[in-house]
Formats: sequence, structure tokens, C-alpha cells
Amino acid sequence: MLLFLTLTLAGLADALDRGSTGVLRSLDADVVVFNEEARLQLLRSRVPRPMMLGAAFVDGVGQVGTLALVPTSAETPNGRVRVTLVGFSATTPAEPTTLVEGRLPVDGEPGIAAVDVALRAHGVRLGDRLVLAGEREVEVVGFVEDSTFLQQPTVWVPPDVWARVQVSAFPEAGFAEQLVGAAVIRTRPSADPGEVAAAIEAEFDGVRAVPLQEAVSAIPGVDVQRRTFTVLVAMSVAVLALVVGLLFALLVTERRSRWATLRALGAPRQLLVATLLVQGVVLWMLALLGGSIGTALLSRVVPDAMPLDLRLPVVGLVGVASLVATVVGSSVALRRVARTDPAAAMSEGVR
Repeated sequence: MLLFLTLTLAGLADALDRGSTGVLRSLDADVVVFNEEARLQLLRSRVPRPMMLGAAFVDGVGQVGTLALVPTSAETPNGRVRVTLVGFSATTPAEPTTLVEGRLPVDGEPGIAAVDVALRAHGVRLGDRLVLAGEREVEVVGFVEDSTFLQQPTVWVPPDVWARVQVSAFPEAGFAEQLVGAAVIRTRPSADPGEVAAAIEAEFDGVRAVPLQEAVSAIPGVDVQRRTFTVLVAMSVAVLALVVGLLFALLVTERRSRWATLRALGAPRQLLVATLLVQGVVLWMLALLGGSIGTALLSRVVPDAMPLDLRLPVVGLVGVASLVATVVGSSVALRRVARTDPAAAMSEGVR
């Protein structure tokens, strides 16, 4: 039950994190450049196009792309859905690397889009036409996976389509031909992303450049969410260690006279300790298997509003943490077995 709880918390944390950060994690990039007033927020960032072009000449920069986001809606075969529209420059670091079907839009190609696979649940298929913001129609030519943003599916379009939807949603902003959202940079193989980000900030006024992972952590709610679930999972693992410790303490107390007899007959301490340790590992394996099955079954029946998912990396991480907790929790009992005095234990058993 404890491992079921731990795996459920870890699976929920993993799914929430991936659902918020996929739009950046799907890129093959190293540095993201925002305008300073955006405070590392993709939805607010508007970097001047001349700055983006000039960044290509900064030492250590390999390639530069543009990425811009705007929240909107899309009419799907199953009704209207809230989505995040992503304007990106093709064949640059801003292009998603998680294409699973079809193709990606090309700059200047009118009326096409690639969408996140999450929209398949809303009846979207290749060749379907989506209506964005109630007026602009695009044809779905590809599907990308793991590219959601703040739990919303993404629709990837050329920059000019994004600009037109942006001006429809926020007329006061104007067409914004010279604004490109955020600049996305892939560094040269030998360059350090942190140093390249510092060089860009030194070269251009009014911008903030950070490594990709820092930009991911700056997405609203992600950092707090990670810390909260880390504490919850850590507490669950600590309780697991305590329960294992109590279980093995009772086990040692119950079998003390039996082990003393074995010691008196010549059984080495190492054999008794190894026997108890094997029991702990078997218990851990059964608990991990049962917890994984339980969490996997739960993920199939929970409502879509609860993004619970269980991936092998999560199972592996929780498995290692719980194994360490099992060993730590049983260590006191293991030491007690190793120090058992056969004569004293047997005399206690006689009394």
C-alpha cells in the first residue's frame, strides 16, 4: 500500500510536470532568450526580430529559431477545445523533435498545422481542418507528442499564422511583424549554455537569456509543483523505511531463539544476515510489483482531469528509493542479528 501511494504520487507529479513543460522539452535547444519585462514567461515574451538575427553572431551560438505562444481555442470534430497556439520557425531549434505522424509546417506555407497527439482524443485526424480563434482555418498535416503547455494541447503553425491569431486575440498589440516571442538557440558543441546566455545578455539590452532547463522551471507553477511533490514522495519513502524497520524488528524478536540455535550449531553471522536481507529484498520486489500494477490500473480509470501516468523511469526511480528505504529500515534488525549471543538468546527462550 505504501508503494502504491508513492508510485501514484510520483506518477501524478511526472504527468503534471510533462503536461506543463512539453512545449520546451520537445525542442532540441540549449538557450532561450526572453525580453526582460517578460520575466521568463513564454506567453508574455516579445523579442525584437533584429535582436534574434543578431544573436546568431554571438560567440558559441550555433543556430537560432523563434518561438511564440498565444492561448486560444480550436473547433474540433468533438467540439471546442482550449489550446495553445505555437508559432515556430521551421528547420531551426524551435522545431519540435517529437513528430510521430505526418509532417511539420514549413515557413510561409498557408493554412496548415501540426498538433499534439492529445487532440486525437477529441476526434482530430490527419487531414482534418481546425478553426482557430473562431475564424482562422488550418489543416492538420502532422502529430507531435509530449508537447503540451500548462496542461493544454498545442497547435504548431508558421510564424505568420501565429501573428494573425495573436492580433485577433489582442488587437491592441498590433500585427507585431518585428516581434518574435522568444529566441531559441542551439549552441555549438563545445560551448557552455550558461556562458552563451551570459554573452547574449551582455551583447543586447533589455533581454534575459537562460539555459533551457531554467526556462522550463520558470513556467508558471512548475517549480512549486516539483518541490511540493518531492516533499510528499520523500515523506512517503521515509514512512516506508520506518514501517520496514518496525516489521523487521518484530521479525527478529520473534525468531531470536531460533537464530541463536542456528548460531550455536555453527551457522555464520553472515548467513543469517544475508537470509534476513533476502527476505527484505523479496518483500520489496513484491511490493513494487503490486504497487506498479495498482497504479497502472488506477491510471486507466481516473478522469481525464487527473493526468495520472506511470512511466518506466518513474517506476525505476521509486524502486531505487524504496529499496534504499528497505535496506535502511532493516539495518537495525540486521545489526541485532549479527550481534546475537547464542547462549543468552537460548536461555531467554528457555525461560
